[in-house]
Amino acid sequence: MSPYFITEPAAISFSGGRTSGYMLYKILEAHDFNLPHDVKVTFANTGKEMPETLDFVQSCADKWGVDIVWLEYAGRSVKPETVNEKRPLYDYRYNVVDYDSASRNGEPFSKLISDMGALPNPMTRSCSGQMKIRTMKRYLIDQGFTLPYLCLVGLRADEPRRAVKMHGKINEQQDIWCPLYVDGKTKEDVGNFWDRQNFDLALPNNNGVTDWGNCDLCFLKGRSKRLSIIRERPELADWWQIEEQKANDQFDRRGHSYEQMKVIATDQPSLFDFDDESLPCFCGD
Repeated sequence: MSPYFITEPAAISFSGGRTSGYMLYKILEAHDFNLPHDVKVTFANTGKEMPETLDFVQSCADKWGVDIVWLEYAGRSVKPETVNEKRPLYDYRYNVVDYDSASRNGEPFSKLISDMGALPNPMTRSCSGQMKIRTMKRYLIDQGFTLPYLCLVGLRADEPRRAVKMHGKINEQQDIWCPLYVDGKTKEDVGNFWDRQNFDLALPNNNGVTDWGNCDLCFLKGRSKRLSIIRERPELADWWQIEEQKANDQFDRRGHSYEQMKVIATDQPSLFDFDDESLPCFCGD
């Protein structure tokens, strides 16, 4: 059976990148471009996605005739019956939005930071946990899904360390399936696919993938990658800098602040030399 053919209720996690777009196309192709009613394609917007990413998600929906559900984290509130408890319980909310109403100035991310009372960091990734995984889960439960649900994620065969950790992983929330990994597809296959299409993600293309995807200056991206983005679009550092100043903290406590990186990228290019790798995240490409 094709690794892209789905036989049970499932969520297709679409990050808005070329790889997950390719995975979505292969899944649609396996179903003659008519997904079962109990298969949902979800895109979780943090408000810090590149505008080109939002354009790309909408183009995939329009070009391929697929319904992509846009979700955003919408905050939390204390459950009334636990107000006086030492560890109150919370109700978490999400919004279903679309291309026109989607946040573009980091609003869901800022709300999460305010709710958590702290910045996410490489060790405590409340951002992807709350804005991506749990927001998707809450929506799917409201759609009648039961836990754990099948979730298809766009990890490739040339990402074996990440794929092995996630593929086939079953926890109380998700059963992860990585069809591109199973099918032996690499970033070259992704690049070749998009070379043949009449539209593409309008971000730099490095053999089918981009360093500019997902949250624009995510702290899990290597410093060199963040610096290169800031050098091209210095205004992107402003939101991150403001959130660090509000919290009197840093997203990456072992590295530079976003204020420092903006100075390095724009005023001190001679310091622009870091040999570091990006850390993996659920978001994918």
